[in-house]
Amino acid sequence: MALNNSITKHSIIAGIFVCAIFPLLIFSESYFIDLCVKICDFGIFWNPIFWGILFPSFIIFLFWNTAKKISHSLNQITYFQACSQFSFAVSIKIIIALFILYIIGQFVNGISVVLHSQIYDQIVFSILMILFLSFLLMIFTFISSLVIVKLNQKNS
Repeated sequence: MALNNSITKHSIIAGIFVCAIFPLLIFSESYFIDLCVKICDFGIFWNPIFWGILFPSFIIFLFWNTAKKISHSLNQITYFQACSQFSFAVSIKIIIALFILYIIGQFVNGISVVLHSQIYDQIVFSILMILFLSFLLMIFTFISSLVIVKLNQKNS
């Protein structure tokens, strides 16, 4: 039970560090928010709240939930298997969530382009932004999983 509490505590701390970059990018003057708007447009008021508060909270929840699930098999698998399982479980859920957000945003807001031929360009650009954001999060998740698993295998 102590191992379960330890890994969830470490995963929450790592999730906070992974998510610390999002509010900095969202609330500072940068073009990152424009890229997030391409993924899903919630309007000028809701975008900073979603991408700066709700989405990082979702990532912290994913870290906590995945760490809770992986804690039972942590001593039975190797170090890199545990890191891979943790980062894969978190990353695949983040990718699915971003694609669901994009699809819902397209249905709710519609696609606003001048020419009909620009629809495909906008869709491709948005999918590339989702993959880029997912790739960055996968790198951060894998690095944090290396730390989380190492700390918890050392404790057990």
